[in-house]
Amino acid sequence: MSEIKVNALTGKTTAKTVTVTVGATATQSLEQGLAKAWFYTTDKTTHVLDNSLNISTITDNDAGRPEANFINNFNNTSIVAAGDGGYNRFIGSYTTDGGITTSSFAHILLSSSGSIGDVASTGVGLGIQYNGDLA
Repeated sequence: MSEIKVNALTGKTTAKTVTVTVGATATQSLEQGLAKAWFYTTDKTTHVLDNSLNISTITDNDAGRPEANFINNFNNTSIVAAGDGGYNRFIGSYTTDGGITTSSFAHILLSSSGSIGDVASTGVGLGIQYNGDLA
C-alpha cells in the first residue's frame, strides 16, 4: 500500500479543486465532503462546549433551542446539520428565534412525542456537525 504524507493539499488550478475518488469511479470535491463545523456538549441546559470545530459559543435561546455560533461564517444559508441528542430526540432547524444565517444555526430538540426540551439525562451528550461552503 502506498502512503502520501503532506502538510497541505492545494488544487493545481485553484485552491478548491482537489478531487477524490469515492467508490469505483465516482469523484467528489474534497472540500465539499468535509465537515466545516461541529460541536459536542454534555451540558444539558446551557450547552457549554466539551469539544468543537469552528464554533465560538452555543446560545441557549430557550429549553430545547440551542443556537451554534460559527467562528468562520458560511458563504450562504445552505447549511446542512446532522446530530444526535440521544433518548429518542432528533435535531432540526427552525426559522424563528435566529434560524439559519451565515454566522449561526438555530436548532430545536424534540422528543419522540414531539415535545420541545433539552437533552433529558445527565451524561447524554448533544453532538452536531455542519456541512456547506465557508465564506
